[in-house]
Amino acid sequence: MDEKTEILGNQSHKIIFGDALEGLKTIPDESIDLIFADPPYDIGKNFNGKIEKWDSEEEYLEWCYEWLDLCLQKLKPNGSFMS
Repeated sequence: MDEKTEILGNQSHKIIFGDALEGLKTIPDESIDLIFADPPYDIGKNFNGKIEKWDSEEEYLEWCYEWLDLCLQKLKPNGSFMS
C-alpha cells in the first residue's frame, strides 16, 4: 500500500483509509462482509489538498466502474454494500 494508506482496527474489523483502488487491491476476493463507501462526486471538493476533479466525465465514470467492480469482487456472496 502507498504511504498515505492507514489500516485501523484488528483482525476481525478493519477500516482502510487511503486510495480506494490501492486499498481494495490488497484485500482477498470474497472476504468482506460490509463495504461502506463515501466516494467523491467529481464536484471539485478539496480533501486535504487533493482536489477531486477528473478531466472529463468519462474519466470519472471509468474510475467509478473500476472501484465498484473491485468492491463487488471483494464482497462475500452474502455481503452488503452501502454508499
